[in-house]
Order: sequence, then C-alpha cells, then structure tokens
Amino acid sequence: METILFVGVWLFAVTHLDTLLVISAFCADNDYRHWEVFVGHYVSFSVGLIVAVVGAILAVELLQEWTFLLGVVPLSLGLWGLLRQPPEATVEESSVVPNSFGRIGIVTVAGLGLSGENIALFVPFFVDLSPSELTFIIIVYLIGAGVVFLTAFVIVSRVATDGIPDWLDRWFVPTVLVLVGGYVMMAGWIIT
Repeated sequence: METILFVGVWLFAVTHLDTLLVISAFCADNDYRHWEVFVGHYVSFSVGLIVAVVGAILAVELLQEWTFLLGVVPLSLGLWGLLRQPPEATVEESSVVPNSFGRIGIVTVAGLGLSGENIALFVPFFVDLSPSELTFIIIVYLIGAGVVFLTAFVIVSRVATDGIPDWLDRWFVPTVLVLVGGYVMMAGWIIT
C-alpha cells in the first residue's frame, strides 16, 4: 500500500502544479472571494476525478490488456505542449463577473480545462488498483485538492505576486507529461 500511496501522491503533485498556479491567480484576483475559488476548484476537481474513475472502470472492462496504450494521451499532450510553444502570455483587462455563481462557474471551467492531463494519467494508474486501494487514493486526492487550495492561498497571502515563471508552463509541465506517458507505455509493454 505504501508504494501505491507514493505513486499516487507523486502523480497528484505532478499533475496539479498547473492547478496550483491557476488557483493562486484566482486567489490573487480581488474580484473573487476565496470561498468562490474553493468551491469552483472542488467542483472541477471532483468532476475530473469521477471521469478518471469511470474511465478506469471502462478501460478494465473493455481494454483489459491494452490499458498501457492510454500512455499515448499524456505523451501526446506533452509533446504537443513542447512543440507548439504558445506566445508569451500577456495580462489583459477582463470584465468583472457580477455574481458568486458566475465566478464559481469561471473557476470550475478553468479547472475542468486543466483536467485533461490529470485524467490521462489517473486512468492508467487507477486501472491496476483494487477497489479498496482506489477508495483510499480517492480520499487522498480529495484531501490533496484541499492542500492545493490552501497552498495557493498561502502563496498569495504571504508572497508578493511577481507572476508565474514562464519556464514552468512552457517546459516543465509538457516535459513531465512526456515522461509519464512514456513510462505508462513502457511499463505496459514490459508487463505484457
């Protein structure tokens, strides 16, 4: 169980670096209340986690011996991120969303947009877990989502905002996706 916990926490940490940055940005925005960011973050996280669990169940039922090919998804996302290299980000003035429901919706949609690589990595990991191990990891991940929010809140509260380092979004996240996707595929080929 310790190995599963280690791998699960490592996958969670790697896949939520971008989420930490986005949640920090929302926490730093004076137009958003912290509870709105918290609710939007948990809604999007929960939806992504449910999709990953359902995806793992379907993969086991339909693709039992081919689940390692799911590594193509994070590998492709990472390669695409490394090759396309978006232009430098600029901060644009945005209009204020008038109510809490709208602001929660924006945080939720932003979180769902970040869920693609999370789902792509979680599905192959979840496939090999027993029901009790999966339940344990889900609980750990729900706690981890709270840690992500608290970390973002502390970062924004304690540190001056100098902006998100460009190298993190441009190089680190896609590189991690390539490595994890390659690992999932290689581990599957070696096992089968």
